[in-house]
Amino acid sequence: MDTRIMLFCKRTIFCEYAIKILKSYFPVSSLVILMGEGGEKINDELHWHKPEYIISFLSPWIIPSSLCNSAQRAAINFHPGSPSYPGIGCYNFAIYERADQYGVTCHHMKEKVDTGDIIMTSYFKISPGETVESLKLKSMNHLLFIFERIVCRISEDDPLPVSDERWLRQPYTRKQLDDLCKIDPRTMDDQEIKSRIRATDYRSSRKGAYIEIGGRRFYAETFLDEPLV
Repeated sequence: MDTRIMLFCKRTIFCEYAIKILKSYFPVSSLVILMGEGGEKINDELHWHKPEYIISFLSPWIIPSSLCNSAQRAAINFHPGSPSYPGIGCYNFAIYERADQYGVTCHHMKEKVDTGDIIMTSYFKISPGETVESLKLKSMNHLLFIFERIVCRISEDDPLPVSDERWLRQPYTRKQLDDLCKIDPRTMDDQEIKSRIRATDYRSSRKGAYIEIGGRRFYAETFLDEPLV
């Protein structure tokens, strides 16, 4: 049977749920599922599959345009941020900026990440005591929600939706996220330091806001208790 969907994802419980959703709509024989970690190389032979759809769901890889172009219908990505927060560190910047609203986005993939035409979004409110981890958990629920909606449409051969929303800024970069983690007591007041610590405090990363002394980095102690997930 021809490949209908090629899914790229990483090894997390949320991606396992996405795979279960996918398998509930399509026979396994029509799927190519690749789970990996950052730093692994994409197999060059994948170009020969020429699937109908290529889907990136929390993929650890940036899918090259040559592979995206091999999709017969569309290559789409599920981004855990709203059109206001493209790129890396979307949770962090939303908390740092004290945003009232957040969301997730499904969009077509282009060579530059998080710039393709938007297909679907889902929004929710950010609570006053939101942490990076709690915001991520809410986002994953919404991301799986729109993932199933899109997969259902594909299974019924319905066209993908066309949203009138647009990305509201250029994608955040790794350098911008790294800069957000830097604390300089000489130029920052207490409120700015607390905001940066709160916006970058995430248990599983074991790194976040830091101060640099003599070329060494000293990281702020986490305020989190047990992980939510």
